[in-house]
Amino acid sequence: MNCEEAQELITALIDDELSEWESASIKSHLEQCVRCQAMHQQERALKAEVRMAAASVTAPADLRKKILLGLGSAPEQGGVSKEREGPGWLSQLALRPVFVFALLLLLLLPAVYLMRPKELSIPLFALESHQKIVERSLAYVAEENEEKLKAELLRSVEGRFAPMGYDLSMMGLRPVGGTVQEISGRKILVTLYEGTAPSLTCYTFLGTEGDVPKEAALFTDPEKRIDFYTFSRGGVNGVMHREGKVICILVSKLPMPELLALARSKAQPTPPPL
Repeated sequence: MNCEEAQELITALIDDELSEWESASIKSHLEQCVRCQAMHQQERALKAEVRMAAASVTAPADLRKKILLGLGSAPEQGGVSKEREGPGWLSQLALRPVFVFALLLLLLLPAVYLMRPKELSIPLFALESHQKIVERSLAYVAEENEEKLKAELLRSVEGRFAPMGYDLSMMGLRPVGGTVQEISGRKILVTLYEGTAPSLTCYTFLGTEGDVPKEAALFTDPEKRIDFYTFSRGGVNGVMHREGKVICILVSKLPMPELLALARSKAQPTPPPL
């Protein structure tokens, strides 16, 4: 099962509408694919939000009264309900499109708002996929020749940008392979470094400061005139910085101070303004 097929079945999986074979097939795919896992989690969270919103919707008293009057169900004065003569409430409902529209609008607007598509965050993907790559549950191309690996990754994005070819040999780390991932139509070059120190992955992509996670902490290097952003999740740390139009995220279980120091040492200084 590929990603396109899996994404078509994610909603049905959450709603328990799949056959036993389909359910087993998509679950097997989700175990291997970080991207589809994230979409599955987002869809589950979205459905939970919709259910909560629908349960909490309460129409203003005036609007409820108008709707009930339109349906012929408003209580008479004195608090005693009196059944009206004439066609049933379904027939009356069909004759009052304005009230039908008001009722549907009241119920559907919160759901429509919550069901707007949410873009997957690249920094979040980086944190989540790091361990998958290290554990070999997310496929990558093994290539220990740094120049060959860089050339392959560069070719995969038609030369639009290059991976950050860091030399980490002083830390006992060397490149062992890489892969190309795509998030919301944007390609990310991933390089895996392994050795005597904790494994590290380097994510390179085209972006702006708008890609910075909201919870990230800012550290500015005045000498290099570069802003570094640090963020963590589940014991995995990430440091992000931008060089021109290219963003680099270093991800590892290295302590954050060490990872930040590494990112600062490898970043290229921003040229001074003319």
